[in-house]
Amino acid sequence: MPQTIGTINPSMWLNPLSGSGTVLLQRYRLEERLSGPDPLRGSLWRAVDVMAGDCPVALRQLNDLPSQEPFRQRWEVLQTIGSHQLPRFGQLLDLEDGLWAVRDWIEGSSLASLQQQRARRQMVFSAGEVLLLLRQVLPVLGALHSDDLVHGHISLQNLWRRTSDGLPVVLNGELVPAEDAAGWMDVRDLAVSAVALLTGQTSNPPSSLERLGLDRAYQAVLERLLTEDPNRRFPDAASAQEALQQLAMPEQTGLIEKPIAASGRFTAMAPSSTSPRQKRAMAREQGAEGRLWPVVIALALSALVGSAIGWFLLPRTSTADRIPRSSRDGAIAAVSPPPEELDQREQLFSRLRALQVDRSWFTGLVDASLLSMKALESAPLRRSWTELAEQWLARIEQVPPAIRVRLGRLGDGDWEQLRQALQLQGVHPKVVEHLVSAGAQDLLPGSMQGRKPAEPFRQLWIAAAMQSLDDVVIERLKARPLKPTNTSLRIPAGGARLVLVEVSAGDAVALGINGTPLMQMMVFGVNGQVEEERGPLRVARIAPEAGSPLQILVINQGVSSGLFTLSCRSEPLGQ
Repeated sequence: MPQTIGTINPSMWLNPLSGSGTVLLQRYRLEERLSGPDPLRGSLWRAVDVMAGDCPVALRQLNDLPSQEPFRQRWEVLQTIGSHQLPRFGQLLDLEDGLWAVRDWIEGSSLASLQQQRARRQMVFSAGEVLLLLRQVLPVLGALHSDDLVHGHISLQNLWRRTSDGLPVVLNGELVPAEDAAGWMDVRDLAVSAVALLTGQTSNPPSSLERLGLDRAYQAVLERLLTEDPNRRFPDAASAQEALQQLAMPEQTGLIEKPIAASGRFTAMAPSSTSPRQKRAMAREQGAEGRLWPVVIALALSALVGSAIGWFLLPRTSTADRIPRSSRDGAIAAVSPPPEELDQREQLFSRLRALQVDRSWFTGLVDASLLSMKALESAPLRRSWTELAEQWLARIEQVPPAIRVRLGRLGDGDWEQLRQALQLQGVHPKVVEHLVSAGAQDLLPGSMQGRKPAEPFRQLWIAAAMQSLDDVVIERLKARPLKPTNTSLRIPAGGARLVLVEVSAGDAVALGINGTPLMQMMVFGVNGQVEEERGPLRVARIAPEAGSPLQILVINQGVSSGLFTLSCRSEPLGQ
């Protein structure tokens, strides 16, 4: 029978080495010791809250008295941090066998284990996946640093992908008080982890990043993240995040082949590194590919290739996937994908289920993307489909869960109320669509940005509309002659502000807008026509033909809120 700590009967208090099955305060039942005991960090336990239907929790047990008071102070600070990518930090229990701290249990997988899974398939994380990871984790570090805490142990083992929403969660930090600019060590450790994901190497990171084939701007930011030079490194997580936000999302965000190290350089996977079983599987796939083209072309011409691809690649049963190929006598035979591919696909489906994304819509999305990008001409059919699926899934993970579960069923009615509210305030429908397209830049590839795409891609555009239009704030000004009208406005991180400037008929307008380097502007006329293309904040002169009101859109791409100033002055004809 489980023993209980914290009951009225003092005889039931246990010694410092509490065991599995022990129940603390008639509520928390210890299930398994995950680490420790350690003289300073104590022990980490997996437990369940029996008063909450055996909901899993994590418990930290500290027996060392000198360590308890500073830990208590740090824990109280952690309880006030609102990041949803940190576990919720619960109560502290002062018990006879030590200080116990309760926090959320995170269901998921460490990036270290995910990296190992990919390594078994000779695959690594792509530049797009790693860029997204950096953008998602740095705000968490910034939240810790702003409260004078340093994680102190950022690694692939302590970065977990949460099953429920796919987001990275930061776990198991030393959580020591920050001293001066000590937070940069967390930033550098994150960069080291990022390089490990790119290279597939957990030790001996490369001396040069050039062979990774990264965009120059991306490589430059990564090098600054890695440097220990105080004159080059980023001063804090927020400044590093701002630099990352300026980088374009790489087109490839899914799995890529693992590079191999040779004299410090990284090259494509050599044939000699492939196992005999993989060689046979590749030979079968290449042979099947050569005989598949007549079938593929026929299906494309008959407008059935999308559904055929979805049918062959995403069977609705648990049997092995099969694709058609023509045998020598013209009969149709079947080829089973290699085990590595089946494992990759199963992980893809697991992530899809965890994100609660409609499978039929997702299948159609990847099928349509495969055709629109003409991937059939450049890669084996199955491999192209799976890589595209990985890329789209990385984008979909950025959509809030409440909207994500509705992908495939969204329609214009889901954002109509937001659009009408802006139109009633004098915003032209074209301006509204530009605002939505700006918010969709991380959800849609470059070829689809700046416009309202067709289905099934429109689902992500509508998702962006539901996000980006919800927090738009409009300011109204009157442009007057001689004396400028000035205003200073704050824009939230990732948000936008609309300024409507009334102009007397026949007057031109002189505009001057200043703000942070991560802000951009567009100017529209009364009929939604673009008067000033999207670009950095600047001085502009708007001709009288633009009409009134002018609609000025200012976008903040940074990770923190910022101020911008706008000055406008009308210029009557003849002056």
